[in-house]
Amino acid sequence: MAYMPTPMTSPTGASPRIITVFASSSPRTPAAYCAAAAELGRGIAEAGWILRNGAGADGGMGAMTDAALAAGGVVQGVNLQAFVDQGFLHSGLDGVRIVPTMRERKRLLGEEADAFVALPGGPGTWEELWEVVVERQIGSHAAPLILCNVDGFYDGFITTLQRAAADGLLYGPAEDLLHCCPSSAGCLAHLKSLWQ
Repeated sequence: MAYMPTPMTSPTGASPRIITVFASSSPRTPAAYCAAAAELGRGIAEAGWILRNGAGADGGMGAMTDAALAAGGVVQGVNLQAFVDQGFLHSGLDGVRIVPTMRERKRLLGEEADAFVALPGGPGTWEELWEVVVERQIGSHAAPLILCNVDGFYDGFITTLQRAAADGLLYGPAEDLLHCCPSSAGCLAHLKSLWQ
C-alpha cells in the first residue's frame, strides 16, 4: 500500500501539513512516554495535519498512531521490510511504504515534511534526530525540529549541543537547530505558532 491522497484540506484549500514524528517502537516503552506520544498524535489529528512515522505497532509509534486514528486523523508510515517480516507494522495506517534500507526509510520520512518532532526513543530515534540536526545545520532542510523532552529525556542531548556550540563546533547557536518543549502540549502549541 502506498501513500494515498487525503481529502483533507485547510480552509484555504491548501494541502494539510505533514508532521513527521520520531519515537520508540519498543513494547517496553515507559507509560509516560506512550502517554506523551498519544497526546501528540491526537493533537496532530485534531489540528487537521497528517501524521507520518515509522509505522511501528508498539511503543511511542503505536500509541501516537492509535490516538491519531481514534481522533479521525490521517497517518502515513514508512517501515523497513526486515521489520515488517518480523511483524512490526501497524495495521491501521492510511498509507504505508515498505522499503529495503534504513537510508531510504529516513529519506521518505523526511520527504515533504513541514516539521519534525522527536519523542523519547532508542538508537533508531536518535539516528533520525541527528540526521535532521545535520541537515538543518548545513541548510539542506529548513523544516523546524522540535524535541519533546518528556521527563528530561533529552537533557543530555541538549547539553551536548550546547557544549558543541560553546566549543565552536556548530555554525551557530544550538537553539537555531531545534526547539525544545517539556511536553506534547508544548510541542503542539509551538507547531501551531509556526503557521499562524
